Amino acid sequence: MWLEALRTKDEAFRYFKKIKAAAETERECKLLAFRSDRGGEFNSDAFVEFCEENGIKHNTTASYSPQQNGVVERRNQTVVEMARCLLKSMIVPGMFWGEAVKTAVYLLNRAPTRSVQGMTPYEAWHKRKPSVHHLRTFGCVAHVKNLGPGIHKISDRSTPGVFVGYEEGAKAYRVYDPVEKRLYVTRDVVFEEHRAWNWEIVDGSETGTTPATFIVIYTTETSDPTPEPGEQEPEPRTPVPILGQTQWATPPTHDDTRNTDSGFQRYRRVKDIYDATDEVVSIVAL
Repeated sequence: MWLEALRTKDEAFRYFKKIKAAAETERECKLLAFRSDRGGEFNSDAFVEFCEENGIKHNTTASYSPQQNGVVERRNQTVVEMARCLLKSMIVPGMFWGEAVKTAVYLLNRAPTRSVQGMTPYEAWHKRKPSVHHLRTFGCVAHVKNLGPGIHKISDRSTPGVFVGYEEGAKAYRVYDPVEKRLYVTRDVVFEEHRAWNWEIVDGSETGTTPATFIVIYTTETSDPTPEPGEQEPEPRTPVPILGQTQWATPPTHDDTRNTDSGFQRYRRVKDIYDATDEVVSIVAL
């Protein structure tokens, strides 16, 4: 029911004690027997001593005989194959194999199996049917709602990312942002389950993690190329306004009293407006 990530095999004993304690507390029963292969991580002096002190019967298989532990070996193959399918279906890089394995176990625990008749492993353990309405396509594009300080009226309301699984112990999704290289754990997500993330083009490289489809750059031409000898100089072009830039009727200058016939007066002080304004005489008809 649990899946833990071991960096090295010597961590097996510590995680074994953790899983044992959690299972016994939840089910209110004691672990009586434990079956494993003859791997060194299960036959250390500390492991053997712990089993003896707690009355746990430790059964081991014969050397190089995985068929004696066929149920576990076959289940491991099922998990690995399912994780590979999750990665390949949405073209997710192999660096997320750990997230894919956790998601595969999460889904298999909520899927029917011949090991228990008429119910799922989740129902057999928790004595209630699992909820599946929250399941989403692994590796699809997901938009995380932006929350917290710094959000103003014209800010983006969401951040695009990649859905990589379900948070254990919380009603939340795990979404990875390849641009900022951050992992979000949140419930406020909008999914595009038919769409995969473009992992190929980022920052001009083919091996990056940021899709070019999410980068929009507004540019303007500031100068014309130098004309060739004998050619006429091109007429000045009207610059294309940049999004978010203030546009004036006449270019701003340091001369506050500047006035031309081709453009409107640009004022900086209220006094200048009054000085340049003609008085309007009201005529009241009797």
